[in-house]
Amino acid sequence: MLCAIGIGCLTHFKHRRRTISDEPAIDITITRMRMGLDESTIESFEKIVLGESRRLPGVGHADGTGCCSICLSEYNGKDIIRCIPECKHCFHAHCIDEWLRMNATCPICRNSPSPSHSHLHISSS
Repeated sequence: MLCAIGIGCLTHFKHRRRTISDEPAIDITITRMRMGLDESTIESFEKIVLGESRRLPGVGHADGTGCCSICLSEYNGKDIIRCIPECKHCFHAHCIDEWLRMNATCPICRNSPSPSHSHLHISSS
């Protein structure tokens, strides 16, 4: 009796596995498309080394305190900062670089940092 149940279970799962493996595979690369700016556009945005005063050159940072809106870490002296030219918002360079590879807009104001959309690219990963 136990052997019959065991053989029945094996047959069922073997048939089920074959049915699942016969289904067409979904191309994951299509579902993971990212749209952002190309590397040369990102690199064209000015990078600065933050001084000990931690005073950022962009808008809304007059008091010299604050944190990166992407990683939420406070700015420290000697941090490398990148500012988006059109809106003057500033972030840690590594944070905004990664953001702009995946998104074509500023994370704060959502304006496009590129006046023309010719710099947009689509990459998959």
